[in-house]
Amino acid sequence: MKNKILIFGGTGTIGFSIARSIKESGYDPVIISRSKEDLINKSEEINCSYEVCDILESSQIEEISNKYHEDIVGLAYCVGSINLRPLKITKDEDFIESFKINTIGAINAVKFNLSGLTSNNGSILFFSTIAVQQGFTNHSVVSSSKGAIEGLTLSLAAEFAPKIRVNCIAPSLTDSKMSQKMVSNETIRKAIENMHPIPKIGNSEDFGDLGGFLLSEKNNWITGQIFHIDGGRSTLRIKA
Repeated sequence: MKNKILIFGGTGTIGFSIARSIKESGYDPVIISRSKEDLINKSEEINCSYEVCDILESSQIEEISNKYHEDIVGLAYCVGSINLRPLKITKDEDFIESFKINTIGAINAVKFNLSGLTSNNGSILFFSTIAVQQGFTNHSVVSSSKGAIEGLTLSLAAEFAPKIRVNCIAPSLTDSKMSQKMVSNETIRKAIENMHPIPKIGNSEDFGDLGGFLLSEKNNWITGQIFHIDGGRSTLRIKA
């Protein structure tokens, strides 16, 4: 049955929220990550398929894609990394590694699934960060690779139209494994929350429904868009 949606980074906070949403909508999510233990636990929770994959190994992405390509109607690339440091102490390897994880991995995931997505009029969902538009100190590494994702979103939306819809979500800080060093400290967490017009840290429920909609056939006229789920932080100023 042509209802498979591949979710790279499917055991993470955002990825699994989307998997849950599309499962409830009648699709068959395939959650993908490096950790088999996490995959087993999460797949059992919502009764879905899973695949172990290191996105830095393109051959593994290709193998998974070949397994499902005839039935793929959607692809979400929810993989990410956070490497925050001043530019003066960065190394070339910091930027290269971030680009491999955040950008090249996404490119390969799409490339290896392109035929299936095209024949099934599928949908692609990428993830960026608020820091691309807003500009934050010490974010040069992640903003460079995620900025490339936003450019990729627009380019591929044009290239793949009208067969495939391509969109991107750019979150603000979200409560996840990657962000625990920041959000576990209550004082820091509160300060970050108060930077948002809606003063809170993002959580899984903030992404599932929109992500699920953009990947589903209900979305038949939205492509090439960057959606900011950030409590208004990228666009609003409520304090003088």
